[in-house]
Amino acid sequence: MFVIEVIPLKRGAIPESLTYYSATAYEIGVLIQIPVRSQELLGLVVGTQPVSLAKTALKTAVFSLRKLPLNTQTSHIPQGMVRTVEKLTTWYPSKVGTILYNLLPPQVRDGQYHYPRTKSYQGVQGVPPELITDTTENRFIAYKTLIRETFAHRGSVLFVVPTAAEVSQARTLLEKGIEHRVVTFCSTHTKKELERAYHAFEDLSAAKVCIVTPAYAFLDRQDMTTIIVEASGSPYYVQKNRPYIDIREALTMFAQTTKRALIFGDTLPRTEDEQRRRMEMFGTHNEHSARLDFTSTLVVAEQPKKESGEAFSLLTNSVSDTLARTLTGLGPGHVFLYGARKGLATLVTCFDCGHIFRCPDSGAPYSLLRTHRGEVEERWFISSTSGKKIRADDTCPGCGGWRLSPRGIGVQQIYDYAREHYPKVDTILFDHTTATTHKKALALMKQFYDAKRAILIGTHMALPYLTKPVEVSCVVSYEAMRATPTWRIDEHTLRTLFLLREKTTRDVVVQVRTGPDDVLSFAERGLIEQFYDSEIATRKALLYPPFATFILLSWVGSKEQIKTVEEVIISAVGKDVQVQFYNAPQGEEGQILRYGLIRLEAGGAEKNTLIQSLTHLPPYIKIEINPERIV
Repeated sequence: MFVIEVIPLKRGAIPESLTYYSATAYEIGVLIQIPVRSQELLGLVVGTQPVSLAKTALKTAVFSLRKLPLNTQTSHIPQGMVRTVEKLTTWYPSKVGTILYNLLPPQVRDGQYHYPRTKSYQGVQGVPPELITDTTENRFIAYKTLIRETFAHRGSVLFVVPTAAEVSQARTLLEKGIEHRVVTFCSTHTKKELERAYHAFEDLSAAKVCIVTPAYAFLDRQDMTTIIVEASGSPYYVQKNRPYIDIREALTMFAQTTKRALIFGDTLPRTEDEQRRRMEMFGTHNEHSARLDFTSTLVVAEQPKKESGEAFSLLTNSVSDTLARTLTGLGPGHVFLYGARKGLATLVTCFDCGHIFRCPDSGAPYSLLRTHRGEVEERWFISSTSGKKIRADDTCPGCGGWRLSPRGIGVQQIYDYAREHYPKVDTILFDHTTATTHKKALALMKQFYDAKRAILIGTHMALPYLTKPVEVSCVVSYEAMRATPTWRIDEHTLRTLFLLREKTTRDVVVQVRTGPDDVLSFAERGLIEQFYDSEIATRKALLYPPFATFILLSWVGSKEQIKTVEEVIISAVGKDVQVQFYNAPQGEEGQILRYGLIRLEAGGAEKNTLIQSLTHLPPYIKIEINPERIV
């Protein structure tokens, strides 16, 4: 008989490890089914010893061990991945089982498939990660060269993209001449497609390039020598569930642990990665680009101030003329109108008392959203921060007035304007109300490209689906684009403008009300080096990442409750750690959203100890490492 120590793989308050007795000695790293209370869970074996060596511990135990059912079909997690997960516990305040659960492919942790059978890979000599900063076309030329060089040494490549929409595009750009060596994994695959993908992945007869989304980034093969992270600046690499793992950081640790080559590529990589390149912690793949050249031209259209009594116009005369020429010319005319906010309006206020309708969970203003149930129009308040959705009010809760005023420009408002002013042109709305599935999104894009002249109105979610260039793009409201409350806003804005320039053949028109700023100047001339100089200097002065690590704690409660939680946090982290406490704006009396921000300077030795202390905090306290938003 043997005593088996197993870590359950499940979200939630599960002990770090459980102990069973078994007639079979399972190897460390094996995934098996274990009984936990009234259910069966997937578990990772982390210890095995004969009963004879554990007699003393068993005699003094105040509980009896459960028998482990025989597992005839098991799979094995490579040791490199297990060691990576152990390192991640020093970066994220979470247990090994929870982190591993979040990194495993969905079908493996749900028990539909076994983890692909493979041996552990261990490189001979580690190399620092490398950075590619260039246009998409030039990056993929470099990727294709790198893949063929890796194939020549009988190595496979893991190619990670941020969203399912980019999997098929990456395959189209990479597979010429190696079609039979390309394997893809993403959430939009059918059951049969996934079955074929898992089978092909386990086939080690030939080296392969495996194109995956972040959910499948930790599928491992013993011949996988190179990892490429494409569009590395995308926010979609951060998981939405606790412990909010950044897949880029996890892959960096994985590559360092197993001594694999790691490449990050983007038109505008994260400022943290550029700083690491300048500090020689990252290398430079090929030559570093100080300036990018695009075929399209960025045009700034300043909107004149509206005179008293003058009707509001969504587009300026110059922008309207540009669209008219494109949509009535002899050749094809495809126009993309970019809206930074979903719905009809970005916020709703009371005209009489000035009350702003806000989400009680996040304190952020509600957006006004229009939906249809059959032919009946419905209006909703929705928060882009918390996801909360409620029926739109007809009257003001503050004064009872009925004169509610929508403010700001949402994509549905842009869509109404385009249909009114261009009635003979196909007008397509691409947002979360129309592109509800990947299949519907592809159908909308086919409709757009098949039409000789068409207007596509969309938010940022439309950009990965713009696989063919358009003649003209227009940012309808630059101020709305810049209004996102994130400390990365300059970086996000410039990356989006670069993407629009890449996907446009003629003009990218940006409408501004307050005048051009430095970011627009950088975007107009492609000056990435000057942008990084400015951004790095600002972050260093403000002590933002990468010069510090943000640890953001958040919870909801009454005044008395949040005070009690503050005392729990201070007790857990110690009085020597400074925690900045503050409320989200405009929270309700009984549901105050409270933040606690810990700022650790880079290189601080206390980080590991602090992370371990945060692990013991109650689960109702949300803990994020370097989140996009700290307000």
